[in-house]
Amino acid sequence: MSTSFSEQELAVVRRHGSALFIPVILLGGVGGAFFFVDSKLNQSWQHQALLAFVFLFALFFWLLPSIRFFTNKYELSSNRVLVHRGLTGNRIEEASWGELTGVSVTKTFGLWIRGAGDVRLHREFGADLVLHSVPKAKRLARDIEGFMSKRVGMGK
Repeated sequence: MSTSFSEQELAVVRRHGSALFIPVILLGGVGGAFFFVDSKLNQSWQHQALLAFVFLFALFFWLLPSIRFFTNKYELSSNRVLVHRGLTGNRIEEASWGELTGVSVTKTFGLWIRGAGDVRLHREFGADLVLHSVPKAKRLARDIEGFMSKRVGMGK
């Protein structure tokens, strides 16, 4: 009789939503400045140049950070931890639960204010896997530690 172990998704975690705060504020400020400045311009080429500038500014400082926020994620499954990074989320870093030795949480003042933290998954060999700016980081770290201790009790 053969036993197959399938991988089950336990959780998908994203960065704290406050990562979008500055891009949204910049978009509102540029939009407001556009309407203020546009009414003072006389030539049509000036309107078009201003519109092109606002479009490029919005692209680089609002749209790209927003796409990056929604495509980057941390997946916790029954067999491993996957970290999707990059603009499209296709750069993947992974670690199996067997190679992880511990969990710690670090909080800077800014992360503490937002109720977030960096969860660091310590590897036996190699660099630690860091889940940046995770909401409710201490709770997530406790849940991960509990899952890791259950896996050790099951014999991995």
